[in-house]
Amino acid sequence: MTVRFIFEQPQGRASRFSVTCVRGFSCVLMLAGSLLSLPARAAEAPPHGLDRHAGPPARAQGSTSAEPSLDSLETELAHAATARGARDLLGRIEQLRLKDLAPTTTLLVRRAQDDLDAQRPLDAEQDMDDALLLQPDVEVLWRNRAQARLAAANPDGAVADLGVALHHDGRDVMAWQILQETEAQRGDWQAAWKAWQHVVELEPTIPDAAHQTEQLRLKAFGQPT
Repeated sequence: MTVRFIFEQPQGRASRFSVTCVRGFSCVLMLAGSLLSLPARAAEAPPHGLDRHAGPPARAQGSTSAEPSLDSLETELAHAATARGARDLLGRIEQLRLKDLAPTTTLLVRRAQDDLDAQRPLDAEQDMDDALLLQPDVEVLWRNRAQARLAAANPDGAVADLGVALHHDGRDVMAWQILQETEAQRGDWQAAWKAWQHVVELEPTIPDAAHQTEQLRLKAFGQPT
């Protein structure tokens, strides 16, 4: 699986931050074959997604129900009947995770993705460091930095970030999947096996799950006697 993502290093943050805000950026987030792009106009939204001078957001005509919560969508994902349905739910879940990003944070995340695409994982880590300084309570930023650290051959740092991400949301199937890959890179196959159990529990329609489960079981516990 291609690992794409983000962060580290506090030196020179003020000067680097000013450069960050004027460079171009691309979109982030791809895992398990799903490309989850940031909204194209996210940088133009007012802070926290609300205009102080605007009225409450208009409901679609005929709409009576509130937007589903992250918890309810994750529950739906755990009971998805088809791979297509699971993909749709993952997309909606990622949009909810990104909705509270401030415009400046969004720019930093896009900059980090550019750095990863250009094979500069340490620069991506730095960008995500800056993003986390702005919004340390946003789970997806910790997950992104973990992916950058994994790309930079720092699996121990990735595990630390994933611990924070999963503390925020223990049902983030993407975080568990990255953790499984990270533990495999560290050679801790029993930890990789345990992380994978969460993946298949939270997303039962994941492709080729039975084969992956058997491969990890053999690496973690060996051939049965």
